Amino acid sequence: MTFIWSKLNKFNSLQIYHFLRFGTMFLISILLAKIAILYQHEYGLRLISQYENLMLVTSSLTFFWVAAITNTLIPYYNNAEPELKKKVLFSTFFLLLVFSILASIIVASMGFLHDKDKNLFQMFALVVLLNTPTYITDYIFYLNEKYKSLIIWGTITFFAQILMLCLPLYFKQSLNLAINLLLVLSLLKFNYTIILLMKYATITVQKSLTIDFMKRVLPIMFSILLAGSMEYINSYIIEFNFTDEEFAMYRYAARELPIFLILANSLSNVYSGEIAKSNAEEKLDEGLSRLKKSSQKLMRWLFPSTIALMFLSPYLFKYAYNEELMAGYKIFNIYLLLIISRMIYPQTVIMGIMKNKIFYLISSNYIVIHCLLSFWFIYLFGITGIAYATVLSYIIEKIMLAIYCKMQGIDYRKYTPWMEHLIYSLVTVLAYYITTILEMPMP
Repeated sequence: MTFIWSKLNKFNSLQIYHFLRFGTMFLISILLAKIAILYQHEYGLRLISQYENLMLVTSSLTFFWVAAITNTLIPYYNNAEPELKKKVLFSTFFLLLVFSILASIIVASMGFLHDKDKNLFQMFALVVLLNTPTYITDYIFYLNEKYKSLIIWGTITFFAQILMLCLPLYFKQSLNLAINLLLVLSLLKFNYTIILLMKYATITVQKSLTIDFMKRVLPIMFSILLAGSMEYINSYIIEFNFTDEEFAMYRYAARELPIFLILANSLSNVYSGEIAKSNAEEKLDEGLSRLKKSSQKLMRWLFPSTIALMFLSPYLFKYAYNEELMAGYKIFNIYLLLIISRMIYPQTVIMGIMKNKIFYLISSNYIVIHCLLSFWFIYLFGITGIAYATVLSYIIEKIMLAIYCKMQGIDYRKYTPWMEHLIYSLVTVLAYYITTILEMPMP
């Protein structure tokens, strides 16, 4: 174990932690699908739909500001003067808490629109209030180079989350009881976060610092809100145009494999800070070169893994989920094509050089393009049209971001192994096409 702990660093520790986070959500989705089989068919699918609807509402209210605040924190903290760093941590917690209060009020109010699940929404509002501010704990450990503590924290809390949610349902208890247990876990995490803040942060809200931090956050928040909101808009479109069974299938299928998303996003988070530091030292090209080399190493195994997964996905859905959700592998395969845009990092460069305001313009264009393609493709291809629109929209967005980097004098080839990326992308698209015409043998 000592050998493993010694290998943790600022690059892999955050990736491992995010793998634990997203892996937990992925495992929960599998366990719920298996638990649903224990119930009558109709109630089992109702249980999944009920939980997914709860997650849809709460996630759509929190994803953009949580991601914006935490993504901004690393480069901002790295550029801050030593005496300000502790204040930055508490200002980040303060902002997370303020937004959590607003989100929890909305979640509780949403319960009145879902009369049958009113108690669920009101109880989960408390989970949102207490759990969301604890995201700062991850970054307290990370920024203070407590990589071992970060992994231990993630292992304990995510394992507890699985037990609190899935164990009561396995013994055929109500979802209300599971949410109550999650509330207890959230309270414990919140208390521990306060203890950490007293040790690693300065407990004061400095107005000028908080305002300056928010100025950096807002463009990214706007970008993530518009870009990421399409995932939730797509889900609402599916919910109102298709059956509950098709909605549950789409929610289970419309996701990337967690490890792919984690590795790509973690690399982006880490190198936004590295590029910011290199730019401040007038060594920007060195930072871009390191980003290029790291992304090259990552794509050399993510692209082949994606291709292999395209051919294995029918079996994954058959054995990991259940027969009712098996058809979702076709949507899942389309979402795997997102690896093409994930392996390009102009947004990392832009955050690193602190030119965040461009996200306002590009994200506005992205949301318009995505909406048009979604409504057009759903009539052309049915439920899979939403997935095609998502993939194409992300590619267009990355092209726009790369063009802006070029306007700033930063050529695409400085931070991307472009020829290798092009070849991998073409091969991946070809592999996807083969899966659409090839009938995979089923036992």
